[in-house]
Amino acid sequence: MESHRKGDLTEATVITELKRREVPVAVPFGDNERYDLVAESAGDLYRIQVKTGWLSDGCVEFHGKSSHTNSAGNVYKTYDGDTDFFGVYCHELEQLYLVDEDAFETEMRLRVEDPEIEQPSINWAAEYKFDEQWPPEDGTNSVTGEREAIVRTLRDRGVDVIDAMDSDAPYDVILRTPADDLLRAAVRRGSVTNGRIRFDTSQTVPGPDDIEYVVVDCAERGEQYLVERASYERTMSLRVAEPEQAQPSINWAEEYEFGTCWPPG
Repeated sequence: MESHRKGDLTEATVITELKRREVPVAVPFGDNERYDLVAESAGDLYRIQVKTGWLSDGCVEFHGKSSHTNSAGNVYKTYDGDTDFFGVYCHELEQLYLVDEDAFETEMRLRVEDPEIEQPSINWAAEYKFDEQWPPEDGTNSVTGEREAIVRTLRDRGVDVIDAMDSDAPYDVILRTPADDLLRAAVRRGSVTNGRIRFDTSQTVPGPDDIEYVVVDCAERGEQYLVERASYERTMSLRVAEPEQAQPSINWAEEYEFGTCWPPG
């Protein structure tokens, strides 16, 4: 299929997916805007640039730039604030993703399969599914909003939590145990991919010198997990399903469930 026809098909599909979710959507008149759609949530309007994602080497790839041809050849231009989100549709997977415009520069890969070699930082496609990202966190940073939600859940469990959000501390919260011990912790969202709960274990997570634990909140399973930071170096995942091939060591998610691990031994 010619590229412009494929683009038209993708845009029509994204509109259909939004309407199916009862998201109000409008299309700007003409082709002078650098976004394709406007979607509404709670009275706020968001500009969405539609992109076709293609499956390659276990990843959904797409470009975050536009191109046109002039006398000098192909000219590429980034969106640089001209849109709020990229709506990425992968026809092979029949899946819609939503990515912040400022999440990357010109190209991004959303991984759907485990890499052959473990990597310190991966953009897992499951974390960018439209239903995981919509509606946007209105009026606040999405990371901050997630942290506040996780803190609320911890407090609902009866855990004494000191939120360090307004400080320059490398940790997110301090957890007070019933024995009055203070434990520094990072809080992260987790998502299930290929039978594992993945969470951010890249360089953005403080090291064991700065925190004792990571609290992982997995909305898909309705559960929180407590992971000792000193138990891994660069990456870690919690398995929820049997692997296809036998492995010498498995971190089973049930062994890290917060209710089982709190307070720490």
